[in-house]
Amino acid sequence: MSRYTGPRLRIVRRLGGVELPGLVTPRELPRQYPPGQHGPTQRVKLSDYAIRLREKQKLRYHYGVGERQFVRYVASAKAAKGNTGERLLSLLESRLDSIIYRAGYARTNRAARQMVRHGHVLVNGRKQTIPSFSVGGGSVVEISEKSKHKDRILAELQGPGQNPLPDFLEREEAHPLRVRVKNAPEGRDCGVSNINESLVVELYAVRL
Repeated sequence: MSRYTGPRLRIVRRLGGVELPGLVTPRELPRQYPPGQHGPTQRVKLSDYAIRLREKQKLRYHYGVGERQFVRYVASAKAAKGNTGERLLSLLESRLDSIIYRAGYARTNRAARQMVRHGHVLVNGRKQTIPSFSVGGGSVVEISEKSKHKDRILAELQGPGQNPLPDFLEREEAHPLRVRVKNAPEGRDCGVSNINESLVVELYAVRL
């Protein structure tokens, strides 16, 4: 399945109106029912498979990950020690585009991906243009001094409504456009609320 580029609010409604801040900026949904002609009156009891699939789609759309890449993340999480679901969330949160988003440098994961691809981001002093690049503990991530986004980001960081940094990130007071990854993200650091990652793992239990 390729990366989705269609109407983002339609996806949010299809997934039950759950907040996906990595996909769309926080806002009131214009319609509190599924998309389509019968959306307002649609009352469907989801099967166990559909419930697991919905949980997977929440993660996929929040992080902007294609199906093949997501399968690789699940396989890597299963091969690692510890809880598979929490390890999956840690791998997703360690993506460079996710770090940029969680640091407050982009309004969505989609915007963060564009910033990375266009060369606005440095990792340990070197330009990195791969959004899926896995950022390890101790790494320093910053916005390039040459970036055209600097002034906008600084203004937004100083404005109201900024979400607090997750525990695994630390911002340098003297350099607000720079954050240090203190340690690998944990499951509780996931940027999506109401996610049941164990259902996602169950979805792939037979397949992988």
